[in-house]
Amino acid sequence: MDWRILATSIFALPLVSAPAIASDWEKFFTAIPQEGTIDASTAPEVLPSSGDVDKDVEAMFRRGFVPIGYTSFNTSNDKTKDGERLAAKLRARYLIVSTKLASSQSAVLPLTLPNTTTSYTNGTASAYGPGGYAHGTYSGTTTTYGTQTSFIPYTINRFDKTAIYFKEIPRKGAGLKIRDLTNQEMAAIGTRHAVFVQFVRDGSPAYEADIFPSDIITQVNGDPADVDHWRSAVNGSQPMRLRIIRNGVPKDIVMTIPPEWQGLP
Repeated sequence: MDWRILATSIFALPLVSAPAIASDWEKFFTAIPQEGTIDASTAPEVLPSSGDVDKDVEAMFRRGFVPIGYTSFNTSNDKTKDGERLAAKLRARYLIVSTKLASSQSAVLPLTLPNTTTSYTNGTASAYGPGGYAHGTYSGTTTTYGTQTSFIPYTINRFDKTAIYFKEIPRKGAGLKIRDLTNQEMAAIGTRHAVFVQFVRDGSPAYEADIFPSDIITQVNGDPADVDHWRSAVNGSQPMRLRIIRNGVPKDIVMTIPPEWQGLP
């Protein structure tokens, strides 16, 4: 699979707005089929995203891990625990998570409540007149009915969440991640019978032979290096004579796959 296409697909797909519920990470999960991956025997470890999918996938491949799927959605919280639970369910070893603030909306909410005021009056009064003297007390209440409005500020945040789940791959083959050529690459070298090196695993036979990412392998043991021929050659007799093109310049390389690495690439 072309990881440039993966990078484009993850961030070009419309993010789906959904409530932040436990099933969101699984609901919006997309699997990437991989053969021969190894289930993790420990809890998955969360790694931060670099912000560049290609760099993240390359860094993990160099360590011997490939993506088995990804999740992408938009929600109102920045929590990631449910993503970790899905990673454990998938038996993934690593989980690279990206949580970005997508939008923030602030406003005020008017809250109107009854406002009743009651006043009390009391006292004494005396009066003098032709008939004599009068003295007494008085009391009373006055109630005023109304409302009072308060304004409560609030903020609604929305987050874009992306997670990529990784499993380990066995130490087999050349330790390369290859793909078919693009039309532009075919035109540049004048053949479609070649493979493009995307990633090189650290410590692998390809690493020891000084094969680099972006090399184009055009020949294997003198034959055109299409994907099918490449796979059969990797599992054939050793050593392998490779013709590569690096930065437009042809170069011959000899690569040997030791017995402990022999098997499907």
